[in-house]
Amino acid sequence: MKSRIKNNEVVVKTALALALAGALLTVDVSAAEQGWDGKVLYRYTNEHGVQVLDDLVPPRYVAGGYEVLTPSGRVLEVVEPELTGKQLAEKQRREAREAADLQLLKRYNSVADIESARKRKLAIVQQDMAILRSNLVSLERQIESEESVAARAQRNGEAVSPELLSRIENLRAEVSVVRERLSLREKEALTINSDFDRAASRYQEIAGK
Repeated sequence: MKSRIKNNEVVVKTALALALAGALLTVDVSAAEQGWDGKVLYRYTNEHGVQVLDDLVPPRYVAGGYEVLTPSGRVLEVVEPELTGKQLAEKQRREAREAADLQLLKRYNSVADIESARKRKLAIVQQDMAILRSNLVSLERQIESEESVAARAQRNGEAVSPELLSRIENLRAEVSVVRERLSLREKEALTINSDFDRAASRYQEIAGK
């Protein structure tokens, strides 16, 4: 029993001594800071992996990062190491993703909003596609009609007029233009769907975090 009491007394005295030492250290640091003249020290790691405390950072160690301290040891600033090409690319990718996420959250309040925006955008493209398809049908009918006239003239042994041949050629050229525009609009519709699929998926990921 006496041994246990004695051990407890030792523990208490040790704790008090440590607390007192910490308090005195705090007082010493505070006193040192009050008399601080603005001089700073720099702590960096050399090529051997050893931390060095100096009044300047040699240029060859700047890229590795360093700390700025007061003479009492208080850290004023931490300068992070410069990023390598791969690290910089990853940082830029992360920042770009964060900016895109923020923009996504500002633009839409829910996945339902995203789907509504998809429908509105697709409706414009689909309307244009319907007009282009109608134009194609009309042009192809005109070509068929003009070619029938040319074929009838040939059956009758008559020469096909240059004007008729020119009209047929122009109609065919116009068909090519309309088909190209229609193809572009069809690709645009696919891109819209793909973009909104990604937006909806990413929104769900963000909202689930």
